[in-house]
Parts: sequence; structure tokens; C-alpha cells
Amino acid sequence: MTYPEFDSYKDIKDPENHLVHCYEDEEGNRFYVEPGFYDGLIGFKEKRAERFDDLMKELDMTVKKNHKVIFTADFENPWISREGFIYREIFDLSDPLGIFVEDKSRGSDYGD
Repeated sequence: MTYPEFDSYKDIKDPENHLVHCYEDEEGNRFYVEPGFYDGLIGFKEKRAERFDDLMKELDMTVKKNHKVIFTADFENPWISREGFIYREIFDLSDPLGIFVEDKSRGSDYGD
């Protein structure tokens, strides 16, 4: 699966991991995008398209500031770990920008 939102970055093939996309920016900063994070990112793209560019700029700034980032769905249970990398979830990017998506999923209306 390709992630077209990251076409502006260099695609890096990590021989230790074929399931998580790895990218490098023009300054040599590396970051990984786990599938769960990508799903969340696409959710924002679909529901908050008017702010998606802001979200991608924040992602880019996070990479430039921290140099080594793993974008994960759950920092407590990431798919990969790499020495010297920090973890960021989608809400670490969206919340400070005030970009919210209401979660309307809920349990059944039917009781016992």
C-alpha cells in the first residue's frame, strides 16, 4: 500500500521492517508511519479536509524539530521501536491545532 500523502519525502526501505513505511525529508530527518497512524490521518483527511494541510505541516514540523519520529496509533503498543526515536500519535498533532473529529461510535442502544 502506498501513502500518497508522503510523496514529497524520500521513501526509505528498512530491511528490519517491511510493514511500516519509513521516510526521510530533505534534511535527512527520518520518520516512520505505522498503519494505524495512517488510518487516523486519513480519517482526518476525510472528515476535516479543510484543515488537512495544517495537520501535514504540523507533522513536518514535528519531524524537523525531533529528527527521528515514529508516528504510531498507540505509543504504549507501537509496531516498531528504534533507538533514539520518539513516538507521536495523531492527536499529538491535531489537538494543539484545535482540529477535532467527533467520535460518534458507541455501543449498542439495546440493553440486556
